[in-house]
Amino acid sequence: MSARPKTPRTSEQLEVAMEAAFGAGNIGQTALLAWEALARFPTQSAVPRIYAKKLLRDPYVASISLDTFKSNAKELREADEAEELAELAALGLLRFPAQRYLSLSLLEAAQKLDRNEWLQAIIDALGAPADDDIVLTNVVASYENILGHYERAAALFEKLRRMAPDDETILQNYSASLAGLKRYDEAITLLENYLPQSGEPRAYLNRLLPLYRLAGRDVESELGQLDNSVFAGCDSAQSARVHADLRLFLSDTEGFVFGLQRLLSFGWEAGVAFELAEAQLALGELADGLASYAVRFQAFPHLAWYSSDAECYTGQMLETEQLFVWAEQGVGDEIMFAMFLEVMVPRVTNMVIALDPRLVPPFSQRYPQWRFVSRFDLPADLPTFDYVCPMGDLMRLFLPGLLEDDYAFSRPVIEPEAHRYREISGLLPREGRPRIAISWRGGQNANGKIRSMELADLMRGLPSEADVDVISLQYDEDHEQEVKELGDRRVALSGLNNRADLEGVFALIRCCDAVITVDNAVAHFATALGVPTGVLIPAAQVQFRWKNPAMKRLLFPGAELFLQEKPGEWSAPVAAAWRYACLASQHPK
Repeated sequence: MSARPKTPRTSEQLEVAMEAAFGAGNIGQTALLAWEALARFPTQSAVPRIYAKKLLRDPYVASISLDTFKSNAKELREADEAEELAELAALGLLRFPAQRYLSLSLLEAAQKLDRNEWLQAIIDALGAPADDDIVLTNVVASYENILGHYERAAALFEKLRRMAPDDETILQNYSASLAGLKRYDEAITLLENYLPQSGEPRAYLNRLLPLYRLAGRDVESELGQLDNSVFAGCDSAQSARVHADLRLFLSDTEGFVFGLQRLLSFGWEAGVAFELAEAQLALGELADGLASYAVRFQAFPHLAWYSSDAECYTGQMLETEQLFVWAEQGVGDEIMFAMFLEVMVPRVTNMVIALDPRLVPPFSQRYPQWRFVSRFDLPADLPTFDYVCPMGDLMRLFLPGLLEDDYAFSRPVIEPEAHRYREISGLLPREGRPRIAISWRGGQNANGKIRSMELADLMRGLPSEADVDVISLQYDEDHEQEVKELGDRRVALSGLNNRADLEGVFALIRCCDAVITVDNAVAHFATALGVPTGVLIPAAQVQFRWKNPAMKRLLFPGAELFLQEKPGEWSAPVAAAWRYACLASQHPK
C-alpha cells in the first residue's frame, strides 16, 4: 500500500476523466469512474448514468456472466493487480449492484490503491454484517481503523478475535486499533505472543519497533530480552526462524547465520538456504556463500526464465563460440552484475546479453562489440549458443579473483544518452542552488518496508539553512501525491516517468550534485553513473553488496553508507546523509 492516500476527485473531475476514458475506448477505466461518481455523488449529475448505460449496452459487456466476473476477479486478486481488479469489479457492479464478491474485490483494490473515499460507499452497499459474518465484520472494523474510530474498531476486533483467534489479518488490524488508542503495551503483548506462530516474523518485528518507542521502551533491549527469554534456544524450526530475524534486527549477522543454520537442521528450504548464502557473503565467507548462491533459482523459480541445452559457461576464453548471458533479477541487480562484463572483454568475442530493455541503450553504448537484447522479448534471429550463463554467475565466477587483485572497475559504469543529457541539462538552471536527488522507499513486502521511510522523515534531516534544490527520483505509484502533500517547496518532481524513462532518470542524476537514497534501484543507478551517493541502510538487512567492505569497495566505491544504529530509527543516519550530500554538492563533479 502506498504511504499516503490520494486526494479524492470531485464530481466534475470524474466527469472529465470519464469522457476521456470513454473516448479512448477504455471500458474498464470508464466503468470505474462511473461507479465512483454514482457511489459518491448519486444526486449531482446524470452524466455517470449515461456512461453506465452506454457500457451496459455494449454486446461484449452484456455477455459477461456473474461467474466470469467473479472468476476473473479471483485471478486478479491472486496476481495482486489492484488497478485492473478495481476496473473489473466496478464494471461488474454496474451490472450486478452490491454483489458481495465483487464488492469485496473492489474494497481490497481500494485499500491497496489508497482510495479511502470508495470505502464507505462499498460498505454501505454491502449492508450491516451478520453476527457470524467474519469477513464483512473485519471489513467494517478495518474501515473504522482507517477513519481513526479506534474505539469502535477495537470493539469489533475483540469480537472477531473470539470468533477467529488465529486469523493474522485480524490480529494485525486489532494491534493497530490498540496503538491508535495508545494502548501500546497491549498491542506489544498481542504481537509478541503471536511471534511463535507467525509465518513471517520479520513483518511482526517491524510492527513492534515503533510500538516499543511509543511505549517509552528501549528497542534493542526489548528485542534482546524477547530473544533470550523465548527464542534463543532454537529448539524448533519456528523458534530458529524468529531467533534469526531478531538477531538480524540487532545487526548481529553471526547470530542471524546461526539461526538460519539451526532452521535448516529441521528441514531444508531453498529460501532459507539463499538467505544463508547472502549472509555468508556479507561476512566475507566467499567460498561458502558463492557455492550456495545458485540456490536462488530454487528459492525464486521465476528467476530461471531462460533454459537451454547449451553448456554452462565456466569462465574460459571463447574465440569463435557463441555465449548467451541473461539477466535474472531486478534492474538494480542487473546493473551490479553487468559490471562483471568488463572482465569478459578479453575473454569472449561473440556474446549476446539479455537485459531489461531500459538498460539496453546504455550498455550497448558501452560495449558496442556485443549484442544487447530485451530479456522480455527475445528476437527471433538469435544465433545458436554454445554456452549460456545467468548474469549472477559472472559474480560467482570472477569475484574472488577480483577481490584478491584489488581490482577497480572502470567508472562510470554507464553514461546517459548524449541527447537526453543535453535535453535535460538544458531545462535546468545553469547556475543556482546545488541539486540533490532523493528516493525514500524500496518495495512493499516485509523487507521493502524495513528499508523504506516516509518522505517527511527523510526531509526532516535536511538542515533548514541548507540552500539546495531537492528532486524526487521515487518511482512507485503514488510518490507524486506524497510530494505534493508534503508541501515542502524545496522538493520538486522530476517531470519524468521515473520507472519507465530510465534514460531520462540517468541524465537527470548526472545533472545532480549528490543523491540520497534507501537501498533500492536508485542507489545502483547513481553509483553506476559516478554521482556522490549516500545510501541509507537499515539494521535489519543483510545485503552483502553493502555490508561486505571488500565487495562494497569493488562495486560501489563512490557510495557512502549511513547505517541505522538502532533498529527502525532513521533520524541519525538521515541527518548524517544530508550533511554528506550538502558537503558533496559544494564540490561539483
